[in-house]
Amino acid sequence: MLAFSPVGDDIDFLSLLSAANRRRFLEGSTQSVYPAGAHVFHPDSPPKTFLIDRGLVRAYTTVPDGRQATVGFRHAKELVGGTMAVSHAPNLLAQVVVDSSLTTLDMANVRHLVSTEIEILAAVATQLASRLRHSTRLIAIRTLGNIRERLAYDLLERAMRSQLSVGRLDVSATQYELAQSIGSSREVVSRALSGLRAIEIVDTAPGMVRVIDPIRLAGIVRAFEF
Repeated sequence: MLAFSPVGDDIDFLSLLSAANRRRFLEGSTQSVYPAGAHVFHPDSPPKTFLIDRGLVRAYTTVPDGRQATVGFRHAKELVGGTMAVSHAPNLLAQVVVDSSLTTLDMANVRHLVSTEIEILAAVATQLASRLRHSTRLIAIRTLGNIRERLAYDLLERAMRSQLSVGRLDVSATQYELAQSIGSSREVVSRALSGLRAIEIVDTAPGMVRVIDPIRLAGIVRAFEF
């Protein structure tokens, strides 16, 4: 009988496998460190599946005029690219947000194991189900989240776009512009920013917010429940 993980989104992928299958799953893998802002996957890349040993990865899509939409944040111990192990590559890009250590898996080996080992297939399915729940959460948080959660998502989205262009997690926006973006008032946003600044997640200056701790900021988004 298969043992499925709890319903939550904190998936330690390797913990879903027996010791023997963990060894088999990691055969032929390589470990690399990627700097903040690096792309580890884009739609023209060969199929790629990897584990996040430490760090944070943003999955997003874009359109020709440059606009971007985040579809998920991938955290430590998660499997990224599970879709490619069982089907076609999605039209997504993967951006490293902070310096991250990733274990790139041997795709041929992973696909073989997924097709022959039910425990490994179940683990991939569990991870993909978690990703679906997380993506649904990101859709809902924009309208159903509280001010802190909506602001955290908005700051992450803006800061990660900035990272790709200037190499820093800086948000060039006034408090009024942030308030307009999340459907609130400048005064409420100011209080929320003060709270984030007090716990050293962000720093602020006139017309600018610098994200100091994107992992904790992403944790606020991750904690949203509906």
